[in-house]
Amino acid sequence: METYPAVFESEEQTAFRDTCRRFAEREIAPRIDEAERTGVYPRELRLKAAEADLLGICTSPEHGGAGAPLIFQCIAVEEFSSVCAGLATGLNSLGLRVLDQEGTSEQKARYLKPANQGKIGSAFAMTEPGAGSDVLAMRTTATREGNGWRIKGNKLYATGAPCSDFMMVAAYTDKKKRRDGVSLFIVDTDAEGVEIHKMDKLGHHAMETGNVFLDCALPADALIGEPGMGMAYIMKLLEGGRITHAARSLGVARGALDLAIEYAKERETFGKTINKYQAIGMKLAQMMTDLRTAHLHVYSAAAKYDAGSPTLLEACMAKLVASEASVSITDQAMRIFAGVGYINDAPIQRFFRDARLYPISEGTNEIQLRTIARLGDII
Repeated sequence: METYPAVFESEEQTAFRDTCRRFAEREIAPRIDEAERTGVYPRELRLKAAEADLLGICTSPEHGGAGAPLIFQCIAVEEFSSVCAGLATGLNSLGLRVLDQEGTSEQKARYLKPANQGKIGSAFAMTEPGAGSDVLAMRTTATREGNGWRIKGNKLYATGAPCSDFMMVAAYTDKKKRRDGVSLFIVDTDAEGVEIHKMDKLGHHAMETGNVFLDCALPADALIGEPGMGMAYIMKLLEGGRITHAARSLGVARGALDLAIEYAKERETFGKTINKYQAIGMKLAQMMTDLRTAHLHVYSAAAKYDAGSPTLLEACMAKLVASEASVSITDQAMRIFAGVGYINDAPIQRFFRDARLYPISEGTNEIQLRTIARLGDII
């Protein structure tokens, strides 16, 4: 069901949206129940996405990507997340843009190309027990050891780490330099001295998340780009990442609203379907309006990003508006479903649980508001 028409889309973008929607219905939907029940990400889904040219959307064609603008990644993320956000997360390889832009030819051949082909999975490990919003409070270090490095630390909430083959890890190479002392490294997940413990979460059961412990040797060529440039790479990545994060929130909100509208048109009480009652009809109208507002924020931010303009303000706004809309819309959808929605067999409860992640991840919404206030010359 289409709860709103996509706006400002070219024919190419609309055709791509249709392709993503068909893929989600054909390949993602049948895998939801098993992945949610077991908590094991189906690695073959990446291969299916690669076969459909839906992996590495924003990375270079010479390394197996499509070289497409960010707006296409947003479309894919939204469509996939409207079916299952957990499975969709494993198909959003935006973090690989660091390798695409800063990696060596050997790193790209060994990691980027096979990742774009769906043969291996990647993860990004930055958050720590005492360093979430305050990234520079991290304690993980990478020191010179022989011709290579030794990396030591503990990363938390590493999305995809338990089902990945390599991680991109942020660590201090010179803590005295603070921001200019952070570097990024490639760490093979099967390397000696790497431990990954799967975390049990409220939502996103279909996507594995890890608590990562590191005390391992790395070769010299594990460093991504230049030493001390890690924070610059991360901030550049987060600008686009917050926009695609907002697209995921948008997809979950849309999926929940579609289910709520469908249910309201079928559920009868006192001789008529509940969508005919003013209380329900107005609730659905507000949900649809909130969804459209989020849609406009997400795709205007993506368009500005693709135009090469600074978009940190717009990215923060999109992330804030879309994640809050996702929580609100899924909450109202649960109320429309009432008791039947509280049963785990009902898909709506999965959207409700998944949405709770979005205001607190990719930078909490409190951090987004602080950044918006600063960039908007409010404080």
